[in-house]
Amino acid sequence: MAASLKERLETEVRTYSKNHNLTVQTIDFLYAGPHMRGRHTLILAFTEAGIFTFVFKLSDAEMHFLDAKTIQQIALVKKKLVYRLHIRAITEEGELEEGKYLVSKRVFGRKWHKETLQKLIDKNIQLLSTEK
Repeated sequence: MAASLKERLETEVRTYSKNHNLTVQTIDFLYAGPHMRGRHTLILAFTEAGIFTFVFKLSDAEMHFLDAKTIQQIALVKKKLVYRLHIRAITEEGELEEGKYLVSKRVFGRKWHKETLQKLIDKNIQLLSTEK
């Protein structure tokens, strides 16, 4: 049987983490996107080591990693139909950069999305409790 999307992404995160000597025990996935129509075009993976972003292009996924040491703030603001997620981090050049994403309140068939969203609302993501 083919692996689920979540299982494939977990494997990607664990492989990258192992290859880069990062400790990852917990992975919390969340759909997000830059605008209303594209709010399911990214999957964010919150871990103790940082945030992994998966960008989907056709049938391929491109992965990016944001080290927890560079993250300054994660904020979730409730809007009428969605949440707005703000992530502030320091770039390699030492500048503050902010990513803004729209997050659906629910994604059909993706229980893990709702679980991670609730953890963000409750500020119970492992990354948020890690000492900087």
